[in-house]
Amino acid sequence: MSDPDQESAFVAIVGRPNVGKSTLLNQLLGQKISITSSKPQTTRHRILGIETEGSRQIVYVDTPGLHQEEKRAMNRLMNRAATSSISGVEVILFVVEATKWTPDDELVLTTLKRTQRPVILVVNKIDLAKD
Repeated sequence: MSDPDQESAFVAIVGRPNVGKSTLLNQLLGQKISITSSKPQTTRHRILGIETEGSRQIVYVDTPGLHQEEKRAMNRLMNRAATSSISGVEVILFVVEATKWTPDDELVLTTLKRTQRPVILVVNKIDLAKD
């Protein structure tokens, strides 16, 4: 029997390329765990970051950006890495950019609708939105 005071949860951070998923992970943990860049697809496989408080922990899963372009083998592999990471988590953070919605965002939304996981919408780059 497991101890009810010992809890852990896996949380996936998903979205299209370059919406700030890795930056969000770094901010949530208060340290640089994941590489960030203005270049899309910097994250090519899942990155784990763990936050622990007492006997409780959250394991964040930073995923590659989901995108429609699948002509190259690397793009197909990154999409598979992102979608397979979703299946093993309790909660999904869906990161979108405040200033635009793209076909890739639509792809992520469609993918998330097929999951049976709770999804929290995270609107990022709000500082770039005009009044």
